[in-house]
Amino acid sequence: MTKVGLPIAVSDADKETKKYALMITKNGGGRGAVREVTDFILKAKGLWHVILDGYLKT
Repeated sequence: MTKVGLPIAVSDADKETKKYALMITKNGGGRGAVREVTDFILKAKGLWHVILDGYLKT
């Protein structure tokens, strides 16, 4: 956790892991946490609408 750029823990991680996390997901492991993180990163980089629009264009 101390060697990565953005330390993230899932909501049901142990307390020791969460102590080092800069972000703790609302969802638990296996319950959409990875999707939550990828959506967060895409939105932070301003790519969310670019990607979404690519899927929604007909």
